[in-house]
Amino acid sequence: MQHKKFSSILIFIIAVLFIFSCGHRGPTEQPAEKRFCIPDSLLKNVTFDTIHTAPNNSILSFSGKITFNEDRVSRIYPLVSGHVKEVKVSLGDFVEKGKTLAVIESSDMANYYNEYNSSQAELTIARKNLEVTGNMRSSGVSSEKDYLIAQNDYQKALSENKRISEVLKIYGSTFAPNDSTGSGYIIKAPISGFVVDKNVTAGMDLRADANDNLFTISDLKELWAIANVYETDISKIRVGSNAEVVTLSYPDKKYKGKVDRISNVLDPDTKVMSIKIRLDNKDFTLKPGMYAHISLLLPGDKKMLTLKSNSIIFDDSYTYVLRFNGKCKVSIQKINIFKSVNDLNFVECDSLHDGNLLVSRNGLYIFTALKGL
Repeated sequence: MQHKKFSSILIFIIAVLFIFSCGHRGPTEQPAEKRFCIPDSLLKNVTFDTIHTAPNNSILSFSGKITFNEDRVSRIYPLVSGHVKEVKVSLGDFVEKGKTLAVIESSDMANYYNEYNSSQAELTIARKNLEVTGNMRSSGVSSEKDYLIAQNDYQKALSENKRISEVLKIYGSTFAPNDSTGSGYIIKAPISGFVVDKNVTAGMDLRADANDNLFTISDLKELWAIANVYETDISKIRVGSNAEVVTLSYPDKKYKGKVDRISNVLDPDTKVMSIKIRLDNKDFTLKPGMYAHISLLLPGDKKMLTLKSNSIIFDDSYTYVLRFNGKCKVSIQKINIFKSVNDLNFVECDSLHDGNLLVSRNGLYIFTALKGL
C-alpha cells in the first residue's frame, strides 16, 4: 500500500517538473540573417552603371574606306596650254582662297592679252571720234549720219572690249606681275583647304587637250566613309541611319556619322551597292584613303533594358549583375542577354528596372563574397 502511494507521488513530481520546464522555456532563437556590407576601402574604388531602356537596335557591319566629300572638293584643270614656269605649293599644304598655286607661260594668254590691248586702243579711238563728231554736228560741220556712224563704231568697240574682258575673267583675269607680254597665267586656289592631289611640276608642258587636273583642294572638315552593301541588306538601310566608323589608325576611337548617300545602281560584277556616311573631321585625324570598319545601327521594334558590358559577371555558364541599393544592400541578379550591339547589351530580367544602379567595376570580389553567404 505504501509502495503504491510512493509511486504515485513520484509520478506526480515528475509531471509537475515537466510542465514547469515547458511553461518557462524561453523563445526559440532564430538564426541570424547573413548580410554582406561593402567595406569603405573597396567602396571608394567601385563605379556604377545605370540601367536604361532603349529600342533593341540591330547592327550591320561592313568594311570600307575614307574618302573625300565630293561636295567639298575643288579640282583645278588647266584652262590654257603652255609651259609650267613655277609651282608654289606641295602636296598636303594648306592654302587660303586666292593663293597662287602655279604660274604658266602660255601663248594662249599672250594672244588674249594682245586682243585686250587692241580692244582698249580701238575703244579709246572710237570714243574720241564720237566726241569729235558730236561737236562737229553741234557746229553744223558734220551731218547726223556721220554722228550715227561714229556712235555705232563706238558701240562695236565697247562690245569687243567687254567680250575680251569676260574671256579674261573666265581665265582668272590674272596676269603675272611684271609680265609685259601677258603670257604668264596664274593659277589660284578657288577655295581654302589642303592640297590633297598634285599632278604638276615646274618645267612641265601642258597640252590644250590634257584631261588631268593639276591640283585637288579639299577642306577635309567633312569626309565620307564608303561601304559596299550586299543585296540582302539593302532594304534595311535608310538615308540618315546612324553609323559608327573605326579606323586602323585609331582603333579605340569611334567616329559617329549618318548615311548621306545611297547609290541606286548595283555593281554588275559584285552585286553590291555603295553607301556614303558623312563624318565630321574638324580635328583632321581622318585621312582620305584610310581603311575603316563601318557599323550601321538599325532601330528595333521594341524597347528593352540595356546595360554596359563591364557590369556583367560570368559564372558557371550564367550571366549576372550586382544590383546596388546601398553598401549593405547589394544583391545578385541573374540576367539573360538578348543581344549585344558594340558595348551595349540588351537584357531580360524581371527584377531589374529602368534607373537601377549596377556595380560596374570591382564587382567580382563583391560577387564572390555574396555567393559564399
